[in-house]
Amino acid sequence: MRVTQAVGIGLLGCAAILSAWSGAAAFAPTDDQEVAARLFTDRVERYVRLRTRLEEPLPPFDLRRDPWSRLLTRRYLASAIRTARAQAKPGDIFGPPVDGLFREAITRAIYEVDIEGLVDGGAESPIDLMVNEPVPEWALHDVPRKLLERLPPLPAALAYRIACGALVLWDEHAEIVIDALPDAFVTR
Repeated sequence: MRVTQAVGIGLLGCAAILSAWSGAAAFAPTDDQEVAARLFTDRVERYVRLRTRLEEPLPPFDLRRDPWSRLLTRRYLASAIRTARAQAKPGDIFGPPVDGLFREAITRAIYEVDIEGLVDGGAESPIDLMVNEPVPEWALHDVPRKLLERLPPLPAALAYRIACGALVLWDEHAEIVIDALPDAFVTR
């Protein structure tokens, strides 16, 4: 995907975010929520542009390639992202005011979705969620569909995951954490 396509998708994504969040019964986004949604979209687009640039010289992520080649490509991409985002820290994407917007969306959906096992799933073996680093596959869980419907759509190769009670923004090509929203499933 080229940068111009990513920007176009981002603008559509911002509109989709607002319509997805406003799709809940009797819920209309406030100006603060619209600003937070645009900020989230801008932060994600910035990451996607960086990853696209770093990914261009690498072989494509084609499932027909042998597993070893795909693994090497993922490792090279993850290393390039770590170098380019050496100053990245938790909250670069989910930081204020975006965190409040996500926490509100999660709180609205939490009573409709059985996530107890997902939130407590990492209690036996807690792990550190670090930006630009991988997470063991056993620690990552898919976000339930009903909750996913309330979250903003993401560009290709990015996904939401749950790990140790945190909402994780996951890069599926590099297999690293882009950012995490800790204690996302704690109702206050």
